[in-house]
Amino acid sequence: MKDFLFKSPTKVKFGAGISFQLYEIFEEMGAKKPFIVTGKHVGKTDEFAKIIASLEEKGYSVQLFTDTQPDPPIDVCDAAAQVLKDSGCDVCVAVGGGSVIDTAKAMCMLVTNEGSVKEYLFGGSKTVENPSLPLIAVPTTAGSGSEVSAASVITDEENDIKLSVSHEYLMPKFAVIDPLQQIHMPAFITATTGMDALTHAIESYVSLNANPFSDAYGEMAIRLIGENIRTAVHDPMNLAAREKMAVASTLAGTAFVNGGLGAVHGISQAMGGVAHVAHGTANSMMLPFVIEKNIPGNLEKFGKIAKLLGENVTGLSKWEAAHCAIIAVQKLAVDLRIPSKLTEVGVTKEMFPAIIKGTMEYRLLAVNPVKITEQDVEEILEKAYE
Repeated sequence: MKDFLFKSPTKVKFGAGISFQLYEIFEEMGAKKPFIVTGKHVGKTDEFAKIIASLEEKGYSVQLFTDTQPDPPIDVCDAAAQVLKDSGCDVCVAVGGGSVIDTAKAMCMLVTNEGSVKEYLFGGSKTVENPSLPLIAVPTTAGSGSEVSAASVITDEENDIKLSVSHEYLMPKFAVIDPLQQIHMPAFITATTGMDALTHAIESYVSLNANPFSDAYGEMAIRLIGENIRTAVHDPMNLAAREKMAVASTLAGTAFVNGGLGAVHGISQAMGGVAHVAHGTANSMMLPFVIEKNIPGNLEKFGKIAKLLGENVTGLSKWEAAHCAIIAVQKLAVDLRIPSKLTEVGVTKEMFPAIIKGTMEYRLLAVNPVKITEQDVEEILEKAYE
């Protein structure tokens, strides 16, 4: 067994309604002045209003920021960071999906590190040197895993690419996992963010950086998602399914923080920058085709993935069992009514060169279970386009 380091510094609090008790965390941290970041949609929900009311009842004066955007651009993050810096607040709370949490991570980092977030992105001129303003993440989707990760994914609109700023200082101090904050998530968002979480779990599980701890988290996440995502999508008020999907998402996030990701995320991140395809949708579309390429890298684990997703692999060879993983994820996408062809989401063949270029520059491509070439990426895109 190779040497490894397993990291899980974010404290996780779970429970239905636990987001209405943020004041307990503030007391533990000694925080007095909270700054809350959310999106315009979440900011209008009853569940979010209860968070604000619970804090005001305890005497906290809350500063609210809702000018966030999906796939946060550099200029939006920089402007938001200045608002946070000027506020004098001593703790930040992000209530939202991956984009909101990633925005808040960048904001908190820029409070204590000078410059633009652009300078800290992968390949940039600066590195994070100072601890960020403390951040508490309250995810309203079960997918991104950003509540426990060290990365903030930012859109460089000038170059049509998504890049990450990544450092342990960006990790939230607490992840508050409250299924009540996710129960009114629309069906399609539930489906695509859930497939994002599944992709995190699968890619970390077969990564060259996988270790026994990340494997344990990944296996549990895959099983929970396979057993509950259909119910969460088609019976959205089913609290038990929402609870298990919420837990699975955070498990998968912890898995990829340690095990890493791979070609699916490389392609989908590039596709998001070039064609503005939603991240979860892109992951779902790419996952079966990348699995097909990756199977030779770990037959045994792909067979285990198929089994965890409910496929009967009894009596099959390792090769046959591994290929059942492709069938399992394709069945999920069909049942969840997620697009399967690139033509359905506005990707054209003229975009392929830019997507391929972005994929090959993805920093975690090196831990994909098999070496991926430009030709491999082109073949994957062609199959998803047909």
